Amino acid sequence: MAPEGAPRGFLGEVGNLVRAVFLAMRTTFLNFLRKPVTVHYPTVTRDYPDRFRGVLALTYDPETAEENCIGCRLCEYICPPQVIKVEMLKAEKRNFAKVFTLELYACEFCELCVQVCPTDAIIMMKSFDMSTADRRELLLDKDRLHQIGLQFEPSWATGNLLRDMQTPPKAPKAEAAEPAARPAAAGPAPKAGGAAE
Repeated sequence: MAPEGAPRGFLGEVGNLVRAVFLAMRTTFLNFLRKPVTVHYPTVTRDYPDRFRGVLALTYDPETAEENCIGCRLCEYICPPQVIKVEMLKAEKRNFAKVFTLELYACEFCELCVQVCPTDAIIMMKSFDMSTADRRELLLDKDRLHQIGLQFEPSWATGNLLRDMQTPPKAPKAEAAEPAARPAAAGPAPKAGGAAE
């Protein structure tokens, strides 16, 4: 026996089918008349949000025009998929990265390498469009990473900015609290006219 309210027989099934087709076609027709939301990339580009995490790049110091990377290998150590390889070159004044390679095809874009970099040498860019048919082109060396840094707009985050954001606020110093406590211990404050009672 059929439950109450359920269609009975062949005509009931046909009625359900017609109703379902009508609802589907109604939705299709309404979307057909709506303005399309497709962005015609690459002729039209979207604005990326400030915290967009795109392709990684290496930076130069704008004052000295030297590369910022000192070859400390912190980014290599913290990288979860281990896609960064760094070799240090020791120099007289400071160290440099002799070799810096990044396997972009396996990168998780987690931004941990950016957070630990003490010199803001590695940053994330506001771009993702490095598609290629050959995986070898996604094995980026130091020169290619510097080129990417000059080619695209950087994201807002650098290692120092992220660390400053995550650092808890400092407690007020005890010296600032002491002068406020001293006048209260000395006695009542004089009145506005300067005469004491």
